[in-house]
Amino acid sequence: MILAAVAALPVAAQVDTAGTARLAPVRVTVTRDAPRSTLDLPYSLSRLSIDTARTGARRGSLTDLLVAVPGLVSSNRHNPTQDPRVSVRGFGARSAFGIRGLRVIRDGIPLTLADGQAAIDFVDLESVGSAEVLRGAAGALYGNASGGVLDLRSEPLPGAGVTWRGRTTWNEDAQRFSGRVAGGQGPWGWQGTLTRNTADGPRDYARFRSTGALADLSRRIGESTLRTQFTWYDAPLGENPGAVTAAELTATPMVADPQSVSRKASKTVSQTLLSLIGEHPWSEGRGQATASVFAGLRELYNPQAFAIVGFDRRVVGANMRVQHGGVYRRHQWRLALGADLQSQRDDRRNFANCAGVTPRPAATCPGTADQGAETIHQLERVTAGGVFVRGEVTRSVLSVTGTLRADNTNFTVRDRRSTTGTILSRTMGAVTPMVGVTLRPRPGMSAYANLASSFETPTTTEMANQPNGQGGINRELQPQRGRTLEGGIKGLLGGRVLYDVAVFRIRTSDELIPFEIPNSGGRRYFRNAGETSRTGAEVGLTASLGPVDVGAALARLTYRYEEFRVGTTVLDGKRVPGVSPTTASAFATGRTSWGFATLEVQQGSRAAADDANATWAPGWVVWNARAGLTGAALRGVEPVIGIENLFDRTYVANVVTNATRGRFYEPGAGRRVYLGLGLRSR
Repeated sequence: MILAAVAALPVAAQVDTAGTARLAPVRVTVTRDAPRSTLDLPYSLSRLSIDTARTGARRGSLTDLLVAVPGLVSSNRHNPTQDPRVSVRGFGARSAFGIRGLRVIRDGIPLTLADGQAAIDFVDLESVGSAEVLRGAAGALYGNASGGVLDLRSEPLPGAGVTWRGRTTWNEDAQRFSGRVAGGQGPWGWQGTLTRNTADGPRDYARFRSTGALADLSRRIGESTLRTQFTWYDAPLGENPGAVTAAELTATPMVADPQSVSRKASKTVSQTLLSLIGEHPWSEGRGQATASVFAGLRELYNPQAFAIVGFDRRVVGANMRVQHGGVYRRHQWRLALGADLQSQRDDRRNFANCAGVTPRPAATCPGTADQGAETIHQLERVTAGGVFVRGEVTRSVLSVTGTLRADNTNFTVRDRRSTTGTILSRTMGAVTPMVGVTLRPRPGMSAYANLASSFETPTTTEMANQPNGQGGINRELQPQRGRTLEGGIKGLLGGRVLYDVAVFRIRTSDELIPFEIPNSGGRRYFRNAGETSRTGAEVGLTASLGPVDVGAALARLTYRYEEFRVGTTVLDGKRVPGVSPTTASAFATGRTSWGFATLEVQQGSRAAADDANATWAPGWVVWNARAGLTGAALRGVEPVIGIENLFDRTYVANVVTNATRGRFYEPGAGRRVYLGLGLRSR
């Protein structure tokens, strides 16, 4: 990885006597510990400070923020009804919507639901100040996830006074307006953000409207801190352009799937989330207790080609962690205990989608409305609980870390259309240990190794989408379980160069694989592969060369089916689709007292599009450039100009694996010039 990518340069920089920037080791908290240097920990870790890492970039998608983290791929699908597809080491690439395979957290509150699915469309990225990424098996720390953890952090609250900022970006198909006000007075700190998005593309049938707000209030009480956050989001319009065929990708890549248009595929969603977090340290920071509670509501109305899906969702949860450390016989020790509890309740209803249906069957499409007869009405409940213990012992240059977690997830479905109120239930559980070793031969260098395990359940949607068309629970679908062996070195050279090298081997049993059935309207179903393997290496470098910051990241992944049979077809040895074996990125940012200029490039090799490896998505290379002036030079005014896809390449931003009708490809946008303007308090 790049140990902080572009990010940590100004944020973690020091200044030597010559006045040149020197880098400092990055500190993270994603490992459920007190802030620690990444060099002390036996994991692959990244931290990005967003404003410095992505100066002048738009904040319309996670893809605009998560750049130059080796092994992490964030694919902007340019589909307003779906979140970007985020994967780490291939985990998460199967997601039909939302984020799978990763635990997503915001300021200590899980955005990943009890069933393992995370929808982050409601997160106002204008309020995100930094992101931490743990790459690798997250099961021993966070439970239901295979690929790692994405921890989003809000901008720090001011200690005193009031600050404000306004930002807007325009291009030919999208506009974004955002404002932030923050302040502090004595023990109080607060911030509020409000963001409005409107878009009409870049693809056909891809209009989008949304408004989001965040209110954040913090108070210190002695050494303790209480913090509450409220998030509100409303998106009344989001059109679904679907995927394209190979011929369309070559001739008219921005065209929409005619089936999506005729069936009026779209999404309307609203969401609220309220959380309360408390922290209390003791013994001069050697001990700390953290606890949080949260509750949220989400309403979704989602016409798709195969049906109209709607649900009312309620989520509640709590988590706590207690840690302490000290020294015993010249051994420094740390111990943390914690528990997580989450519950989600979905009142789900499916209806026949009668839009564009001719002739209209009287049984399913009476009248003239697009919403036809109800086909499913069921109450889905998921309760997930987990407890963990994390211990660490350090003697001289050697540290040993061990984590053990136990999880239990219960799925219950009640058929509300049945006169008997049929109830179906499944319970899935796992114990996931991890052990790691860190060696610090020099203060600016560490070598590490870990052996970890993971556990990931199917989501309620993955179990509800049964090939036989019935509701309830797919009892044949099993959770996937993985084992990871990883090693690497990372460090800081001469105060100028951050480096990280990681190699890994992962074997997963019962991996969840998506597929489609012909004439099913693009509905995604899931089945288990017997066993898959991942072997890979990741390299990241970042350097501060006076006024210029440069860096590069490279990841190589061999991801295959070791044992997988579909009917009489043997797929052993085939590449798992949807994942590029090679991904790379590089950047250069020049900074002066009056402005900046950035040039960056991203690359992905060709990827299989189906299990049989009969169809492939072509590889791609995309260049971006942007430049801007600083507020210090223009009395708080910050203009920016950027060009995305500088050479106007046609490329596949995302692969719809095992698709029918030949629609495997979600194209990236062509060349887009955008203008930005920021105003901030001086």
